[in-house]
Amino acid sequence: MRFLKREDDLERELRARRPEPRRELVNEIARMISTERRHGASRGARLGVAVALTAGMLAALGAFGGLSYAANGVSHAVASAVHVVAPVAKVVPSTSESSAQAQYKVAMCLHGHTIDVDSHAQNGMAQAGATPGACKGGAFKPNEKLVVACFKGTNVDVAKTSADTKAEIAKLKKLGITLGFCKA
Repeated sequence: MRFLKREDDLERELRARRPEPRRELVNEIARMISTERRHGASRGARLGVAVALTAGMLAALGAFGGLSYAANGVSHAVASAVHVVAPVAKVVPSTSESSAQAQYKVAMCLHGHTIDVDSHAQNGMAQAGATPGACKGGAFKPNEKLVVACFKGTNVDVAKTSADTKAEIAKLKKLGITLGFCKA
């Protein structure tokens, strides 16, 4: 950094010979600076007004944006509550079995209703009063339309023809069978 502050003969000579501005130019610049300082108060006021208007606009837009967001959230909450309280339609899951799935199913008769249970659940269903084979002497048809039902915590397939009417559904409920999957 020594070279920045060196004082040698050449530098002294260049400084001594540099041209000086005219006196009129210096006076004009000084007058402009003093005039500028007097008008500086109005510039500060203009800046203050601009800042205040910007803050006001941001506050107004933020409030309306926040209200819109809250209203949207409330409408979604109301729609969800309506859906929970009054669902659009009762969902009854139905299944069609492939031959691979059907080979492990066993037809059983439980109080006059043909149910299709997994071969592993056959003993449990027998203890609950189910008898092997389809009811009314008919054979189980694997391609018959089935609906899923819950019996004592186990999902079973019931022939759709056994759950078509309200009376048949009421009979199933008396036996402890509810349509739909068991709740875990």
